Amino acid sequence: MSFVDRLYPDVVRDILTNLTQGVTQEVHRIEYDPAARPVVVPDVVLERRPVKRVSFVSGFVAAPDPEAPPVAHTFSANDYELLPAGDDPDDRSRLRFLPFAKKRPAPGTDLVVNYYPRTTDPTPLTDLNVGSVVRTLVEAASRELALLYAQLDLAYESAFLETATGSSLDRVVALLGYQRYRAGRPVGAVTFRRRPGSVGNVTIPAGTPITDAADKIRYETVERHDMLAGESAAQVRVRGAAASTPVVEAGVLTVIQRAVAGLDSVVNERPTTRGSEDESDEELRARARDALIAASKGTVPALRHGLLQMPEVRDVQVVEMPNGVPGEVRLVVSLAEPTPGGGLPPSVLERVEALRPAGIRVLVDGAGSAALAAKVDLVLAGSHLPPAEVEKVHRAVSERLAAEVRKKGVGEKIRLRPLVSALLADARVVDATLSLGSKGGSAAPPGEDFQPSPGVTVTLDPSDVSFGTDTYDQPLPAGTTVPVEVRAVVGATPLAGVPLDQIKAQVTARLTDFFGRLTSGTTLDAAAVLQVLRDDSKYAVDPLRLTVTLTAQDQFAQLLQGGPSFTVQPGQVFTVAGVEVTA
Repeated sequence: MSFVDRLYPDVVRDILTNLTQGVTQEVHRIEYDPAARPVVVPDVVLERRPVKRVSFVSGFVAAPDPEAPPVAHTFSANDYELLPAGDDPDDRSRLRFLPFAKKRPAPGTDLVVNYYPRTTDPTPLTDLNVGSVVRTLVEAASRELALLYAQLDLAYESAFLETATGSSLDRVVALLGYQRYRAGRPVGAVTFRRRPGSVGNVTIPAGTPITDAADKIRYETVERHDMLAGESAAQVRVRGAAASTPVVEAGVLTVIQRAVAGLDSVVNERPTTRGSEDESDEELRARARDALIAASKGTVPALRHGLLQMPEVRDVQVVEMPNGVPGEVRLVVSLAEPTPGGGLPPSVLERVEALRPAGIRVLVDGAGSAALAAKVDLVLAGSHLPPAEVEKVHRAVSERLAAEVRKKGVGEKIRLRPLVSALLADARVVDATLSLGSKGGSAAPPGEDFQPSPGVTVTLDPSDVSFGTDTYDQPLPAGTTVPVEVRAVVGATPLAGVPLDQIKAQVTARLTDFFGRLTSGTTLDAAAVLQVLRDDSKYAVDPLRLTVTLTAQDQFAQLLQGGPSFTVQPGQVFTVAGVEVTA
């Protein structure tokens, strides 16, 4: 049975209602389907019929946050109406909530109603106004009752870690073998640094031990701290692990005694000092809270949380009853770095055994790995960027995509929209179209999410990110041109009596005419060039020996048989600078 606190106004109201022959605290359970359309709250029929009037209706309404518990609320006459319960039109004992009322009871909650039946014994009380004898006596008694409720509430809250304070909190944490640190214990701060290559948030639990190199001086963190993604360092307060722990000079505390995934090093950049105050309730509560989590074994969260604390573990997938048999749990462990033999390190297996529930069979498998390839089409800001700047954008996009993919867990779907959003954080990128697929396989259509196989983690190397032709969100200014130099190497076999110089002149003329007529948006490939150069009456062109190089400043592209295509950009003007014909 849970305790329900009552405030002074509630006590006064209910006592006055009882003294005047009313009914107080009649409880009705409200059950209905909140997803139904329209939403219909069932009528509430009061028990002591016929009813003269309703004086008070209270209950709970849904919170704005769907995950939050319902919120206590007092309903007004604008939220409900009273209707006859039977044939008697004066028996208004059916309480119906209006369909368009702003507030209605949440499903699965209790509705409390105070009301007056029509047939009751007469009351001898004639004056209940403020200041009357009866009202004064009632308020005096109500004050004492409200005080008792407050004391009961304090006693109730003092039994829980999150709400206990002072000496009550000392008694609660004593169940875990913890005591409040007193003034005089050494205190200070240490700086944690992120391990290179680690991504995402790094949680540093309260009570994390920090020692010197010889493991003779031990301090502990006094608060939980989250190192956010993008932060490379975090400063956390520490306190001596024992009353006899000495103060230390700067640079002495350099060892993290408990492995925390994502952390690389620690150091106290300033000397520690003696504390002048006792440990606060919040600091003591934080130590005890993390102790409860660390002490929990034999549960699914304990298995996952315990393995993720190991620096060599990247992610853990827990599957209960993988074969449909009760008493089995499968763990799929993804390592930060693969082991030479392909199996799991002994330290991981030992941790699983330490956390394993008694009587439960735990099947441990290493996660498979699949390499991805990505193709990106970018829309860049402005009308033109120098080739060197475009190369920097491509490099940044490749690294960002690889970093975002590394954050994904075992078997987790790779959704493209969050990846595109991450790319748009670069002010130089206006939009992006992304395609993902297995390396060496066919890419999925643009915009389609990638679902790896169960038990598989995916990786993306920046070198496996390719780019299509970049476009810009603004047109080039009128009259602006981008010169493109064309150089071609053509392998041709002349027919009898046709000199090589004549073939070269014809090829040069055809390439000049072809590139001179190109317009923005035209797509070129080796097949299109071969079609232009073909002349079966004079020579035969070898497709495998055709190379067309397009150069604009320090950026170039090549058209080869079976190679990628090239799209003409606005403002590009082509000039044939050289043609080489080989027999």
